[in-house]
Amino acid sequence: MSSLVKLPYELLQFVVQHLDLADTRNLSLSCRRLQFLFHEPNIAKAILQSKAPNTLEARTAKLSGRHAPELRRLAKRREAVASVSPYLAAIVAVAESWIFENGVLCHINERELRILDLHHSQSSEISVDIRSLLASAIPESRESRRFKFQLLYFSHDIVSCLYKTTKPRPANYLVVFNAKEQRVLEAHLLTATLKIFVRNNDKFLFYGIYSPDGPDGLRCWVIRGYKLPQGSKPGVWFKQKLDLPEAIGSDIGSTITFEILNDPVEGDHFYGVSSQASLEDEEVDWMSYYTCFRFPLDSEDGFQRIEHAPRKQLWRRWHVEGPIDDRWTFLRLFKDEATSELQIVESRKEWLARNSSARRTYYTTKVVFGGGSSEKPQTSTIDPSLSETIRLAAASKCHEPDLMKAPPRDPDLVHPGDDNSTELMFTLSKSPIRCYHPSSQAFVDLVDDPPSFDLSQRVRIRGGSRRRWTPDEQEERSRLPAARSQLSQLSPDTFDQVLADVYKQEEVILWPPDLDSSVPDPALAALYDILNPPTHFGNIRGSWDERSLIYGTGGAVGGLQALVFLSFDPGIQLKGTSPYHGKPTLDAPSGLPFEDSQTDSQPQLEASSKLSADKGKGKETDTLQIISEPSSTCCPEEGTASNSLNTAPETASSASSPPPWRTFKTPMHQVISRGYHFGL
Repeated sequence: MSSLVKLPYELLQFVVQHLDLADTRNLSLSCRRLQFLFHEPNIAKAILQSKAPNTLEARTAKLSGRHAPELRRLAKRREAVASVSPYLAAIVAVAESWIFENGVLCHINERELRILDLHHSQSSEISVDIRSLLASAIPESRESRRFKFQLLYFSHDIVSCLYKTTKPRPANYLVVFNAKEQRVLEAHLLTATLKIFVRNNDKFLFYGIYSPDGPDGLRCWVIRGYKLPQGSKPGVWFKQKLDLPEAIGSDIGSTITFEILNDPVEGDHFYGVSSQASLEDEEVDWMSYYTCFRFPLDSEDGFQRIEHAPRKQLWRRWHVEGPIDDRWTFLRLFKDEATSELQIVESRKEWLARNSSARRTYYTTKVVFGGGSSEKPQTSTIDPSLSETIRLAAASKCHEPDLMKAPPRDPDLVHPGDDNSTELMFTLSKSPIRCYHPSSQAFVDLVDDPPSFDLSQRVRIRGGSRRRWTPDEQEERSRLPAARSQLSQLSPDTFDQVLADVYKQEEVILWPPDLDSSVPDPALAALYDILNPPTHFGNIRGSWDERSLIYGTGGAVGGLQALVFLSFDPGIQLKGTSPYHGKPTLDAPSGLPFEDSQTDSQPQLEASSKLSADKGKGKETDTLQIISEPSSTCCPEEGTASNSLNTAPETASSASSPPPWRTFKTPMHQVISRGYHFGL
């Protein structure tokens, strides 16, 4: 160590360039004289640019010039994920419906849409009066007293929603607006809405539906594009629509996924990935491959320049590996934080060959475009006879000799989870949220783990990570019989041995720790009350990204969900949260709907009706209820329930001159004031 400490500054900088971020972090903590590695701006800048250029921390440092603090933030975030130790836990809202996209929470309560950037710890929340917004976007909506409003997506300050009404005539609209600029961008009449999704950047928007009008009468994904308005230039819809006969996966997030991702060299592209192939693409020897395509977002003719990733690089699995429980599968597409490479991550629960117990395994597949197929999926203006050519071309890929061989797996891209042989496994109903973080080599689950003495809900985080063996550990292991190094798909046990030789699996961790009934711990009990808000039990669903996790609990039958936010990023600091060893405000402020929900489904419905009667104007009705779809709200008839906060009922004069529909308010989490932050 003394020789390393005495190295010139410039040489030491070259040394750390050849270490990964975790090793550099450990090196800086090994000696007081090496702590400057994470504090010296030039070295921190070099590490960020070489080891994590595709991270929020690197982009923030580039804008602010604060490279050392952002490097420490990045290291702490990865360590927090791997050790299952969040930096913040707080109840951020109560809502009827909500979405969490790109670090921004959008939630609806009583015809008011609120938008809060949690990743940037915004001190104010955008409030949108839904009724006034619709009056501005769709004038005829003033005639509809009852409608359905569903949140779809948020990105680049643009919110996309689905508006459904039956009066004056049945109609479905895609409503797109920029809440920050208080500008309606588009209100597009839809012909179908089955499994609708939206993706956008600052220039283009795409929506897709699962249409029954595909080839041979089969359902397929149909995508339409829209060039968003820029300044005084109006928006323009693409003349063509895109049919995807090959990507037959029907469940977004499980068998198919769509994303808009940026490439630093080639620019933004729209990507689609499916774990299933077309019906005409028979799998030889039961070999399974991903289907992956993209097109650029630089002009309105993007559909004419569709590119397919080479199929031989997208091998997924072989049937001899064992059956799959598809209920546990999730599929995601992301950019690697270090290399910016496009990668697919898929979690599968499998009964691997000769194993009686199932195991969840996380597979990462690199996607490289170039040199692949250039066939274009069918569009509405292409000669229909071309579709048969496309199908034959896809089917011919199966007969390539290279596609009939299972390639060896890379241990760095396969992360085995745990199974019943080592740890208690939770059922699917008790594991509502399942995540994987490649940058931390860790899986994280949100589980319902009630104690043996009490069967009520107890949400906890469960996770496990792995790391490479250290040289000393490898030397100690070398005294053991050497493992066979040849990879073989026919012998999964052999590949498991290879994995064990490369990586050390850390023990599975549950957070928070168990409550000890013999030793009272008020702070820990209060933390459990934050994770499991009283009177808001059951119906857990959530969303996650590389630095945070949010879930809603409660609201099973028309009630409100309490939204709990967990952050692994020390840079996210929400006002109103208390230090963990302090005493948080556990009593919900009077007047919040948080107090009116009940634990059981029937009392919850009664409480929801009571809330409508107490707060509404006019006669008591049961019209205030929540549609079962997770991000949808059924708005009541006017006069039977309260309007949005600080918004008066519409009048004839307001109908002809609608008031501004966007305001700024104090974030709801500051009013609720129930959260802990854990000191750095």
